[in-house]
Amino acid sequence: MATEDPGALFARLLEVMTRLRGEGGCPWDREQTRDSLKPFLIE
Repeated sequence: MATEDPGALFARLLEVMTRLRGEGGCPWDREQTRDSLKPFLIE
């Protein structure tokens, strides 16, 4: 089983985040801040 380069996986994560937070993306994601996401870090 081949594993992907961690750098490539992180780049894909950033692409998804950019798409979700961008124009035409998810309204919920665009509203989030560091403070609003803190409670979910423990989950």
